Amino acid sequence: MDKKLAVSLLSLLFTVSFPLSVWAETVLEKVSRTGVLTAGVRTDAVPFGYTDKNNTLQGYSVDLIKLIQQRLEKQLNKPIKLELKTVDLKNRFNQVETGKLDIVCEATSITPEREQNVDFSTPYFTTGIQLLAREADAERLNPTRTSETKLQTIRESNITVGFLLGTTTDDEFRPIYPEAKWQVIGSRTDGIRRLKAGEIDLIASDGILLLGELWRQGLDFKAFRLVPSQPLTFENYGCILPKNSSQWGNLVNQTITSEENTQLWNKWFDPKTGRFPYQRFQTSTKS
Repeated sequence: MDKKLAVSLLSLLFTVSFPLSVWAETVLEKVSRTGVLTAGVRTDAVPFGYTDKNNTLQGYSVDLIKLIQQRLEKQLNKPIKLELKTVDLKNRFNQVETGKLDIVCEATSITPEREQNVDFSTPYFTTGIQLLAREADAERLNPTRTSETKLQTIRESNITVGFLLGTTTDDEFRPIYPEAKWQVIGSRTDGIRRLKAGEIDLIASDGILLLGELWRQGLDFKAFRLVPSQPLTFENYGCILPKNSSQWGNLVNQTITSEENTQLWNKWFDPKTGRFPYQRFQTSTKS
């Protein structure tokens, strides 16, 4: 047999016997080789990711990614450049699954269905699904108006509820408002504009993000109300990670559970001194 042909056949046999995944780089190996961490954040998820008046990315998740970058530099003992990319509800998972991003930290709820395709970090924030109403309509539309512990079905056909596609919010409220009209809103910004104009009566979303959008638009919190006051469900937020990236996940989790992140969390969310005061939930029904 020709020597070159024999070598080619042996190489082919080796490739078939050992899939490419054997040689696939881990996230840490890629970052070490390139010196670059590529991370995704949102621009419409106040206070986790948003742009300020100077079009600069701000938010707790942006600062958290910078903490992760710093831990990477210590572990790899070399400078690491951080490249922040913007993601949205439609592409945030695909960007990680296809390897275009090493991590996405924003306002993503951890669910078993999503964990089939990606990994998640340990949770760094817990919020809950609520509805935002105009204060004048809040009591009438509140499903706990007669009892704080029992949800009341509201059978009014003249209610219009706005919700975002690609979120976990509307499924929880549809049985409570069985005769309501449900309309897709392009964003929370669009939803609050339509709520103010009287085009819709409620917006279904995570309470913290609805408050964040009111804050971003400089609106008077007293003109609106979250109902019910106790979230209908609890949602844990975590960073999106590539599937089966345990070493990378360990580093991210060490950052999230670090004292540095505790200080960062308090800077943003402490009920008395934070930039965005928020009551920290102690229990959760989702993981």
